Amino acid sequence: MEEVCPICETDKVAVKHHVIPVSKGGNESVSVCMDCGNQIHMLYTNKELASFGSLAMLCEQSDMIKYIEWKKKHPGEHAYKASRKLREWMKFHRG
Repeated sequence: MEEVCPICETDKVAVKHHVIPVSKGGNESVSVCMDCGNQIHMLYTNKELASFGSLAMLCEQSDMIKYIEWKKKHPGEHAYKASRKLREWMKFHRG
């Protein structure tokens, strides 16, 4: 039996994700699916992740709530519409 992602509740757990980034002193990790791990890093900086302090607090952020709702409605899809914050980051970093 496969492990269930604690964020989107799919059974495609593939990566370990540090709740608080290692660069910010974190050592606790949780198994999440690749989609959720990627989405977390697209939405938040390591500094922001460290400020949340826990997976539960991360999942209470408005961008994550929108993502989780979308993911539950589209379990087989991998592309999620980028948030305003992500679009701004992409524009700045990719010209």
